[in-house]
Amino acid sequence: MSDTPNSQNNEQQNKAPGAAANYLMLSAGSIFTSMLVAGFLVGYFLDELFDTRPILMLACALLGFIGGIQKVIRLTQRLDHYQPEKGKNDQES
Repeated sequence: MSDTPNSQNNEQQNKAPGAAANYLMLSAGSIFTSMLVAGFLVGYFLDELFDTRPILMLACALLGFIGGIQKVIRLTQRLDHYQPEKGKNDQES
């Protein structure tokens, strides 16, 4: 009864992705945070250099935020292509 292809696909989708996906998500959070902090720091130093207090810091922080979101989206798209390894039990027809 549960050996139909649809039930096997549902079982694979319900399984937890595994340790590799956990590390991928941890790196997504750190990448986003580092991009945002780097944007603030670059903007702060440019503000000090050109004496334009909040303008460049906010602009670079916005660019860091956008870049961080793009990196996280690209990184999490790898999870869509994740194929769990098939065990000996899954290969039986």
